[in-house]
This record gives sequence, structure tokens and C-alpha cells, in this order.
Amino acid sequence: MDKDTTKQAEIKSADPFDPEELSKLRLSQNFARIAKVKPVLTNVACRKPHKQEFIRVRTGPENQFDTGCFVDKESREVHMVSPVVWDLLAGDVTKTLLVVCQSRNTPVPFLWPLTLPDEEGRPNRWHETAIEAASIAEDQWVKVVADMSAGMYVPNLAQGNLPKPDWSEMPPMGELLRLSFKGRFIDSEDHPVLKRLRGEV
Repeated sequence: MDKDTTKQAEIKSADPFDPEELSKLRLSQNFARIAKVKPVLTNVACRKPHKQEFIRVRTGPENQFDTGCFVDKESREVHMVSPVVWDLLAGDVTKTLLVVCQSRNTPVPFLWPLTLPDEEGRPNRWHETAIEAASIAEDQWVKVVADMSAGMYVPNLAQGNLPKPDWSEMPPMGELLRLSFKGRFIDSEDHPVLKRLRGEV
């Protein structure tokens, strides 16, 4: 066995958790400085809160945006729809209030799409209780649980004294919308979603 082969065999056989080997796994002293690099927000989810997470909703009209949305049943993605093409979606556009949220699990924000009452004002307990839960979440940490038998959402308040969310680094609503709906904004009859719904692709 030549010298190089012997050296490689020794490296492979060494126990990486041996006290003499652990120093090779230790982080460099400048890791703390590297870890403090500010992350760049490149995408914002538009979704309902997960049933096991506590969330807060940011207060203020500047943190709300009412618009028309379309939920793609295949991908489950939410698309914002320009009023100029609402007629092309024939009843599939939902009047939606988008609110800025933060989860207890992560500082990365998301937009919660809340369905607004239709023009006929027909009651819908799912939509009504979601809006009520969002209102409560403006002041308290809330877990939004679906009660299937009652056909409604039930807000569960956090039992501990959780710290308030830090909104100081939160981009303005316009930027959040751009990051959430880039590639998911339907504004012409040539949009891929409309072509798929017409059976053209």
C-alpha cells in the first residue's frame, strides 16, 4: 500500500467525535458575525394559518388590502386577479381581504386571504369566523382551529405571556403584495391559468 493510500485510510477510519478530532468540526470564531447577516425577503406566502401555529395580525388599514382573488384548485395557489379579467373567470373570483400576519414559529410574514361577504350578503360561518379570528389576532396570539362539526373556525388564545411580534423590519404592503403575487397575477386573457381553464394548454 503506497503512502497516499495509507493516509486516506487513516483519515476514513478516524473517529470524527474523538476529542482530538472534534476541533475540525468546531465553527470558526467569525461564525457569530457571519450568522448576523440580515436575510433578504424574496417570497411571501398567501395562505391560511396552519392549525398548529399561533399567529398575530398587523393592525392598521395600511396593512390590509381588499381585492379579487382566484384559488387554483389544482395547485392550491392563490392568484390576484385584475378587474379587467374578472368576467373571464365567471364566478371564480372571490372578494378577498389580505391581511399581514406573522407566525410564532418564524419572523417571515405571510398574507392571510380572508373571504369577504358577497353582494347578496349571504352568511357563511367559515368566512365570518375567520374574519373574527383575524380581528382577535390583532391584539393576542391566536391559533385558528377548524371545527368541522360546527362548520366554523374557533380561535384558541395562547396561554403563555408571549412577546409581541416585531414588525420593525416588515416591508410595506405594496412590497409584500409584489413578493406574494409575482407570477400569480392574472391580468390578461393570455394568462396561463386562463388558457388552462379554457382547455387551450
